[in-house]
Amino acid sequence: MAQVRLSQVRKMYGATMAVHGVDLVIEDGELVVFLGPSGCGKSTTLRMIAGLEAISSGSVEIGTRDVTKLEPKDRNIAMVFQNYALYPHKTIRENLAFGLRMRKMSAPEINQRVNSAAEMLGLTPLLGRKPGQLSGGQMQRVALGRALVREPEVFLLDEPLSNLDAKLRVKMREEIARLQKKVGTSMVYVTHDQVEAMTLADRIVIMQSGHVQQVGAPLEVYDRPANLFVAGFIGSPEMNLIDGRAEGGKFRFNDLSLSLPQGVRADGTPLTFGIRPEHITIGDGPNSQIFRVGVVEQLGAQTLCVGDVGGCQVRVMMDRTDTVSSGTEMTVSFPPQRIHIFAAETGERLGDHTGSEEAEPPRTSKRALETSEEETR
Repeated sequence: MAQVRLSQVRKMYGATMAVHGVDLVIEDGELVVFLGPSGCGKSTTLRMIAGLEAISSGSVEIGTRDVTKLEPKDRNIAMVFQNYALYPHKTIRENLAFGLRMRKMSAPEINQRVNSAAEMLGLTPLLGRKPGQLSGGQMQRVALGRALVREPEVFLLDEPLSNLDAKLRVKMREEIARLQKKVGTSMVYVTHDQVEAMTLADRIVIMQSGHVQQVGAPLEVYDRPANLFVAGFIGSPEMNLIDGRAEGGKFRFNDLSLSLPQGVRADGTPLTFGIRPEHITIGDGPNSQIFRVGVVEQLGAQTLCVGDVGGCQVRVMMDRTDTVSSGTEMTVSFPPQRIHIFAAETGERLGDHTGSEEAEPPRTSKRALETSEEETR
């Protein structure tokens, strides 16, 4: 187990900067998730930690060692890829043991490590089979086991669940979380799936176009996004974002006029107003408006309505209801403590408002993350 330190790590492909100066410390035993859309630089950063990509500038330290110039085999890391990369002609036991044999470990030590990993991952009954006889989830557990037997200082996982169906992803996500807590080894996990990031991570590193946008605990980035990109990327359904202006302490756009949160003073400035669908409440309250329903999506435990408020399209998440349909009108409220305000030009968050669970909880809705979980299941 070891701390991982990235200092101004950059990656150039010709004249193109793919990763822009990443500074990050991953603590010993911490599970850090790199999250972002395709092409944001998260996998490239992971591969630079592994030594599979040369670093253009900057340094990587694992524990007390500067590993920037070391070969992957000398970094004492183990990597799990999106594809399982198992040897099809070898049994599961042989797949698990192969890397250890290449390191010329003794047979008793190899057997002890293989049996221990197989028991931890529920693979003991499968050790005599070959990969072609396993399901996708079983093969992914073998790939995890092959990393586990190495007893590395750091686990690196590059979108390991992308090839699994939705139900199996949930199960494997739980298994990875349990495994990481049990072995206590630092883990760096790359994904584009925000549900994986929110449920697995101790901290999330959100990237876009090679830049780190925000680093924080899952609920920190959910409740207090640093900028418009994070606000729109985290949350399912995504945050309502409306462009407008600040006038007289209110946010205005078309017929919409809403009180700004405390701490935001930006009269005459172009702003982007944000509020999560589950934080809009049903009934009279602060910033009451008429909501005209256009589309109703029944999600089981909850109902998502898409409609119009003051000339703006808005998504509202509420507890399950069978009585709402297209054309329904209702009063909704926008609690000021739930509102997020961003500078329209820079996208940066404004004010010291939190939009967090410390505020009064919504009366009719739950977290968007729970909704995404239900959709996944």
